[in-house]
Amino acid sequence: MRRWSIALAAIAALILAGCTAPTGKTGGQYGPKDWKKVPYRPDRAADKIVIKQREHRLYVYHKGKVIKTFPVSLGKKMKEGPKVKANDFRTPVGHYTIIDKRVHRIKYRAMTISYPNAEDIARAKKLGVNPGSYITFHGQPYWNRDGHGDSYTLKHDWTNGCIALTNKDLDWLWSAVKPGTPVIIER
Repeated sequence: MRRWSIALAAIAALILAGCTAPTGKTGGQYGPKDWKKVPYRPDRAADKIVIKQREHRLYVYHKGKVIKTFPVSLGKKMKEGPKVKANDFRTPVGHYTIIDKRVHRIKYRAMTISYPNAEDIARAKKLGVNPGSYITFHGQPYWNRDGHGDSYTLKHDWTNGCIALTNKDLDWLWSAVKPGTPVIIER
């Protein structure tokens, strides 16, 4: 029983740690009424996703060509460089894949990427630090569910290292990717 309690506490910490909004506003959670079904669209199936951190842009490729771009917010300490360790509030740089897609009570929807990869683990080991984990593409906090704060949140890097999109843009991306889709994050 104690093991289950510890495991549940750890899972809750991961979910709730998430990302905070740049305004510091908190509270509220998404529920079933907020998650309309977003079907997969083979006509926009992503070959890969590329994030260019310096541009704060996400590029979706289909059949080798860019078919959509989105503005993104990144880790709130991006000016200090790419992610090195857990809780450094930076977004990683490297080659990853989407490993899952799920609705999220705090961040609307989330798609986890395969961070840390072998290079990230080796670098962290060499530095004697924990590389961290649980990097996602996610939507906006509940207070901004209607999108009225999108222009504000997209002007700031505010996440704990994740890639944040507007909920509308995340729905479009959700329809274009499946687990296994390659993700390249460039500085």
